[in-house]
Amino acid sequence: MTGNPKVLHDVPADKLLRLKPHKLGRHYHKVPIFIKESSSKHPRIIADYFLRNFRITLELIQVNVHEEYPHEPALRLNSPLGRIGFSIDRALLAEILESYYGGTSLAGELPPPNTSEQRLGERLGREVADLFGRMLLGGKSIGRLERYENAYEEVHWEYVAEFRYQAPSGLQGSLFLFLDPDVVDELTSQVNDRPAPRQDCDPVAQIKQLPLHLDCVLASLQMSLADVLALRPGDILMTRLREPVEVCVNQHPLFRGSIFEESGSLFLTSLESVKNP
Repeated sequence: MTGNPKVLHDVPADKLLRLKPHKLGRHYHKVPIFIKESSSKHPRIIADYFLRNFRITLELIQVNVHEEYPHEPALRLNSPLGRIGFSIDRALLAEILESYYGGTSLAGELPPPNTSEQRLGERLGREVADLFGRMLLGGKSIGRLERYENAYEEVHWEYVAEFRYQAPSGLQGSLFLFLDPDVVDELTSQVNDRPAPRQDCDPVAQIKQLPLHLDCVLASLQMSLADVLALRPGDILMTRLREPVEVCVNQHPLFRGSIFEESGSLFLTSLESVKNP
């Protein structure tokens, strides 16, 4: 008897790569890379929105793009490009509410769901989805976003972009943007239309685009090791804000400036270069 025998292997079924016919011959595999590259170029676009509108400073920790995600979005929106879903971790949403309206909750406990949380979640869904679209489409608006409700239609989500943030309290939470195949098709066209990177770029210009972390030293205090070891939770240390404050790069002073407060946030002004950093 001739013929090819069956190929046997010990690879678990959940580890097999499943080909999706509608993705063959298309640049779908570049979409997660495109989302991560756009996020690294504009790491503050969503965080600045929260600072400007809700007086909370969120630091972007990580961006993940999932092909499979076990949960459905809390909000589904219809746009001219396709459908977009939005969800946010309740712990992060509660932190935003507390920062905006005031008040505190017990450690480790979330308040029961309320109408304020629901209204804020829908507002965040519309505005964050628009910012996300502008980031990926080179500043172009994604178009009018309307709430989409159809209990009889199951939407297939091609990719889920997860943005993980850390709040000032140390709490970490994520917001999720769900993309249907129509939106992903638009992103693949954006990937295809991007011009190839030039190889003759000015190295100095490239260096100027590197991210740089600035530290502002508001106050400092010199203590003995014995005094530091004697500190206990709730102790109060007497100190005084520096005037002017120093802005440092890798602990080297670069500027001196003044601090002022507006709408609950601190800002630097009147920057003067340090002659001998």
